[in-house]
Amino acid sequence: MLDPSKIIPPILAGLPDETVHVVMAAAIERSVPAGAALFHEEDAADQLTLILGGSVRVWRTSSSGAAITLHVLGPGDIPGCVAVIRRTPYPASATTSAPTRILTWPAERIRALISQHPPFAANLLDVVAARNEEMLQRLHEVSTLHVPPRVARVLIRMIDESGRPDVAQSRQDIAELAATTLHTVSRLMSRWHRDGVVRAGRGRVLVLDRARLEKLAEG
Repeated sequence: MLDPSKIIPPILAGLPDETVHVVMAAAIERSVPAGAALFHEEDAADQLTLILGGSVRVWRTSSSGAAITLHVLGPGDIPGCVAVIRRTPYPASATTSAPTRILTWPAERIRALISQHPPFAANLLDVVAARNEEMLQRLHEVSTLHVPPRVARVLIRMIDESGRPDVAQSRQDIAELAATTLHTVSRLMSRWHRDGVVRAGRGRVLVLDRARLEKLAEG
């Protein structure tokens, strides 16, 4: 079982010790290999999942049958949270893109905890609100910014969320998150690689010059 004294996920932050104990006692901790499905689009939302470590790709199937990346989530994130609370099917699929550790709670148990512990419910709401705010920001960027600053902002968000200077994601994922094409992202990565802003390899981008990347993100 997770030791809350060492790792404090946002949904547990600031809670009384008694509440943390109750919430954690209802959770199951497990390790999941890369490439494993946590849930599928339209599945019944029967459990709440908290990411402790690793990376999870959230994606939907387009009308043409292509998989479109919506989010790349990391520690502290809760994929599918709204579906669990609202008792609706998962609106997207979630697949691990690296070895990942998670906590899970049965949906009915998490709803009971929400009703019994208002501070815990407030923390969950904060996590959901932050994710919605990010989506609104991305929609604003798509409608107001050219592609290069959008791609730069995707990279900055990824390194900020992971706490690492490198992004372990495919160029296709980056393209989908920036609402552009793989060809365009590959061209930008090659240019920024030559300019010393990033070091681009297969499935990984290392940010070498954060300040220059931030200038590119300003558009």
